[in-house]
Amino acid sequence: MDDHEERKDPKLLGDGDLSSEGISDLLKRGNEVEIFECDRSGNVRTKWLHKPDHTIFSTTHDSSSTYFWPSISAIRQAIYDSFLPVGYPHSVSEDYLAYQFYDSLQAFFSTITSLLANRALLQGLGVGDANSSATFAMMLTILKDAMSRIATIVFAHRFGLRIEPDAKRYRFLADLFNDTAFFLELYSPYFGPWGKVTALSIGEALRALCGVAAGASKAALSVHFAKHENLAELNAKEASQETAVGLVGLLVGTVVVKFVEGHSAVLYLMVALVFGHLWVNYLGVCCVAMSTINRQRATLIFERIRKNGTVPSPREVAQEENILFWKPVLKNQDGTIVGTLSMAESYGQALSVPPGGHVRVIDGSGFTLFANAHAPDGHLDLRILLHADSIPMQALTAWFAALEIGLHTKLSDPHAVVAALHQPKGYAAASSRAIAQAGWNTEAQSLETGAPTRLALRAAHHKEE
Repeated sequence: MDDHEERKDPKLLGDGDLSSEGISDLLKRGNEVEIFECDRSGNVRTKWLHKPDHTIFSTTHDSSSTYFWPSISAIRQAIYDSFLPVGYPHSVSEDYLAYQFYDSLQAFFSTITSLLANRALLQGLGVGDANSSATFAMMLTILKDAMSRIATIVFAHRFGLRIEPDAKRYRFLADLFNDTAFFLELYSPYFGPWGKVTALSIGEALRALCGVAAGASKAALSVHFAKHENLAELNAKEASQETAVGLVGLLVGTVVVKFVEGHSAVLYLMVALVFGHLWVNYLGVCCVAMSTINRQRATLIFERIRKNGTVPSPREVAQEENILFWKPVLKNQDGTIVGTLSMAESYGQALSVPPGGHVRVIDGSGFTLFANAHAPDGHLDLRILLHADSIPMQALTAWFAALEIGLHTKLSDPHAVVAALHQPKGYAAASSRAIAQAGWNTEAQSLETGAPTRLALRAAHHKEE
């Protein structure tokens, strides 16, 4: 029996039915008791044999171990426990290892790139320049720090609610911000005083954006990966992985920094490292199959249901997701873009139209659609507001209903399409059971990328004078 089999549930190994009796009861009848020591995920880590004479020994002991040296399996287990969550692979989602592999590679590239950029940053601050002023370097550092703090506050305020629904996108954007900052630092020594101040300040602001986007998106990804209430441990193990990879990157980067000094050589190496860094980061986020339903995933699910009547799995949708270049639009059956679709930020915004326009209000179960068929460019503009008592599946139904209206929209006659909602083709009525069985989380929705707004209605009664 190999080590992989020993980690499975004992019932799957043909070991017989596990007894519901206690240890003492079995021993009193003269039985040898086989005990399985499991982790929180139910995976066997050690097997023990308890004999009636109360002698105990482990049946998973590796005979290759010696008194002085631990066994190979013990060393392997120690490595697992240091860098992987307890109960791996059953305690995490299936895409965890693939993402962590690419994430470790991008961390390696980033470490070497940061060493090259930091050397340029020190030169930009005046290290090694007799004509440089310590006061100038200090003021520049203060300005960089101020820009970083301001950028953090502004970005968190403006995009904080958008990161979780689009965690994969912002995880990639975080490294794009960071790599742009690296290039600004690399070129900062070649600028004049004011150019140097501008480049380093913008670079520090971009690095602050990276910190916010990376931290928030990683939190959302960690929630996706963790399966057995092991979120804190998963984050701790990820920190261990990044530390180990960072140490290797520092060793390699030290050699690179020592021998690569020419501007052209550094530039070419930086370009190669940055493209490698972004590419593996892109592969990493692409391999993540999140089960939460955001706007893009809801649209892809709708398209699959419309085409062949089946609900795609998160893995199938992940293969079609566009990480950067996607926005919600309405398409008719010919594939022509006929309008836009959004979650309204307020009731006033839902009803806002250009001069001479008119909004049709369409009520559904738990939601209201606002259809503006007089958009300036002739396209249909659909906005959704959820009711105060709506549930996540009703939000998804609202999105499907809006997409269904788009299917029957003709730019030459935008008024006629609103009637399509009252003649459903079945796309908007996909059952929550079918969607849940495909692996999607129907207990929450990630369609809103702003502060959630809910409608509560009642008739207004006027007092008689």
